[in-house]
Amino acid sequence: MNYSTAVFLINDDVRAVACTYEADEKAKREIFKTLDKSITKDDFVIVPTDTRHKMTVVKVVEVDVDVDLDSHVPMQWIVGAVERHDYERLIKMEETAIETIKSAEKRKKRDEMRAAIFKDREGMLNSLSLTHLDVPVVEVPAEAPAKPYDPNDSI
Repeated sequence: MNYSTAVFLINDDVRAVACTYEADEKAKREIFKTLDKSITKDDFVIVPTDTRHKMTVVKVVEVDVDVDLDSHVPMQWIVGAVERHDYERLIKMEETAIETIKSAEKRKKRDEMRAAIFKDREGMLNSLSLTHLDVPVVEVPAEAPAKPYDPNDSI
């Protein structure tokens, strides 16, 4: 008998959960045991391992699977579920903050460039109808000197 599965004989609340270490759908499954009723398919859980800090994260691919009590493969307990809600909420907040910063940077660059352009050639630019899109376009003869824009002038 596999004594690591004996708990299934004495406690009906123990669940067998199939998990994978790899993202590939054909990845090898390993069965773990848990008393946590909230664990569902596609959750991430922490399980014991012989590497790193003696723990790693796996993905749940099936819950409440049948247990082979005669298997010689030892079955480990799940250490706990990984709660991703707070992490995902934090990532969304950071994305929103970054978009706000990018927008402010873009606006600042545009405002600085616009100020530099108008400081350099304000009189000439103001005389162009292109800079006043609410005013109908008026063709200016090439040889005529440009005069400053006056909104009171009639066209």
